[in-house]
Amino acid sequence: MKKVMRKMKKQGQMDFDEVQNVEVVIIRTADKEIVIPEAQVTKLMIPGQGEMYQIIGESTERSKGASGPEIEEEETPTELEVSPEDAQLVAGQAGVSIEEAAAALKQTGGDLAKAILLLKHS
Repeated sequence: MKKVMRKMKKQGQMDFDEVQNVEVVIIRTADKEIVIPEAQVTKLMIPGQGEMYQIIGESTERSKGASGPEIEEEETPTELEVSPEDAQLVAGQAGVSIEEAAAALKQTGGDLAKAILLLKHS
């Protein structure tokens, strides 16, 4: 596949670049979220077609909860129920205890990416 992509790039049929420092990719649908931590992301640019992103990595799915845009509207984010799977994922990515990860998830309204960033930068 990469050989074909390099040939197309050389012929000017497409261009592609690796997206650097990706921490997590979250795909939100109406009823669930697909979470891909430490994904390898490639941006493909095809003349006349636009941009396309290729994402490679292991994913997990979770029901769509409080991590949507309505987070800011919550009155008490500490009442959020944090799933053990989410806490374990954040703890592993940020290198902290599950308790610290759960607290960060509550603080960010259940947003995995924000919780990981919060813990990594504190």
